[in-house]
Amino acid sequence: MQQARCLVRSSVNIDETFQVPHIVRPGETISSSKMWSRPGGKGANVAAALGSAGTEVVMLGAVGEDATWPLDHLKERGVIVDDVHRSKDVPTGRAFIQISSQDGENSIVLLKGANFTPVPHLDDPTKWLDAKTTHLMLQNEIPLETTIAYVKHARTLKHENAQSRVCTVFNPSPMPTTEELRSFPWKGIDVLIVNQGEASDLLSALQGEQNESVIKSLAALEPFKEVGWLVMTRGGDGFLAGVMLDGERVWLDMPAAKPENVVNTTGAGDTFAGYLVAGLMHSHNKSEKPTKETIKQVLSTAGVAASMAVEIDGAMESIPDMQAVKERQAALST
Repeated sequence: MQQARCLVRSSVNIDETFQVPHIVRPGETISSSKMWSRPGGKGANVAAALGSAGTEVVMLGAVGEDATWPLDHLKERGVIVDDVHRSKDVPTGRAFIQISSQDGENSIVLLKGANFTPVPHLDDPTKWLDAKTTHLMLQNEIPLETTIAYVKHARTLKHENAQSRVCTVFNPSPMPTTEELRSFPWKGIDVLIVNQGEASDLLSALQGEQNESVIKSLAALEPFKEVGWLVMTRGGDGFLAGVMLDGERVWLDMPAAKPENVVNTTGAGDTFAGYLVAGLMHSHNKSEKPTKETIKQVLSTAGVAASMAVEIDGAMESIPDMQAVKERQAALST
């Protein structure tokens, strides 16, 4: 059996973080008590989580020559970064983050930077997606047309010595426009990961109305009937997942793992996504046929990892390694 390998075609940023008494309101000026710079970007964070979980992961993106040090942090976690493009003319992307000292919640403004620089050899998926790739992770911090090109090409590939095609995972964050959502090739997605707000925006764009069962309503729409995993995170309320199992969608309503304390929620969603994909990759390596119990285990592990990520400052630095996650799971089960 071919060992699982994930290609992350996404973003690398520097997170410029400001500790504030509360998230700034329109027209308001407030003082920050603390400021720091750390590696980030949704793609880099997920790649770091995948590396921390012990999987083989390749990061494909772009940074500016003004700041390549985030790549060193990825390498320390086992991520392959050899083919990340270094731009001479465009700076590394930035995320300007407010962290509320009241409750740890965050607000983020993005500077696209090198993430949106046209790089022809990176934007052509035929050069990077091949039969050795078992999983593909995509988000929305690079040009959407590049993401779509990778989705469409992945649909045509099968891994070596296997009958199944590449497992394409998509977290549409930041959320595309309504028109972009309507034209997106959803049938090329195998795993969709959204938070509650993103799920509501997606349903509103495609159906034009809202109701309480957002993710279940998405599952009923034609574009999502073939999406194997529909996962909606709900912060402290846990997550709801609808997974295709033996031709039927099984719904799992999972509680959130309680963190020991909440310091910074910035990297929790990316940690969850990374560990979920890592769980799928570990199952692939074991040649496991999915069951309700193995699916619950994948989701539970991702949830515990995400809960641990909110206990430490920094999006990437807060991501726990697999051994720490297993130890926390063992402690929670006693």
